[in-house]
Amino acid sequence: MTIPVINDSVLPILAKLVDDAIPNIKFNVAKSYSALIDVLKKLPDNTETISTLEKSGKSASGSERGDQMIRESILPSLDKLIADDDIDVRYFASVAAKSYGDVMQT
Repeated sequence: MTIPVINDSVLPILAKLVDDAIPNIKFNVAKSYSALIDVLKKLPDNTETISTLEKSGKSASGSERGDQMIRESILPSLDKLIADDDIDVRYFASVAAKSYGDVMQT
């Protein structure tokens, strides 16, 4: 996936699911956010995908736009999930949010 696809198609769907009544949906949203954080930290701000980067041997250094999407779209949703009543939702949301901090420190 590219940054525009994630921004225009994936994030709006996940944002709606954050408020779902079913805890299993919400903790899977948190897991999805965790995977997206990993991808967005690597994707350049163009039409390249992780797969095309790996095939070409280019390094995946990420972009300001990807980082901005994490900060403005994903982290606020994770904050909401961290405050959820369900312990599993809180756990997976915390793990996802921490993965952003871990990536930033390395």
